[in-house]
Amino acid sequence: MNRISHLTLNTGHLARTSRLDVAQGVIDQLLPLIDAEEGPVPCMPGWYLDFMFPRDSQGARLDGSGFFHIASEPGLSKLPAVLCVACWRVERQAEAWAHVLLDWQALHLALSGLGLWRPAPSMPPALPWLAVWMTPAALMAGIENMMAFGDLERCVAWAIIPDA
Repeated sequence: MNRISHLTLNTGHLARTSRLDVAQGVIDQLLPLIDAEEGPVPCMPGWYLDFMFPRDSQGARLDGSGFFHIASEPGLSKLPAVLCVACWRVERQAEAWAHVLLDWQALHLALSGLGLWRPAPSMPPALPWLAVWMTPAALMAGIENMMAFGDLERCVAWAIIPDA
């Protein structure tokens, strides 16, 4: 598992990126945020990550997929700039991809008017994958932050995937 399929739904762009592109020091900075399931983004003042993971009936985290967003406020934001779903286990893939399609479709009207919507593929990319989509709030983030989000998305995905 040394490459991830990174799909940007707004554009349809699919990149295969290597784990070697992410420094271990970056992963180490993100791990405490993932464990806490939230926190400020290192080196991006004013930006926060919030995480959600599937749980079993006892509330324990299930391995194989995770959802996160990037927002300008801490916690579960009503105005996230970017929404992301990562999946690395085949048994979690159907549920994770259904989550992607449902959330993506919910933004159809808002994003269509901005030229940021296109139909999603019916099937997810090859495992492990990361599906991301910008929301209308991303347009207020500024071009520098929007460019940094792509790198952050990949770094977080690699930090979430165990034993990558």
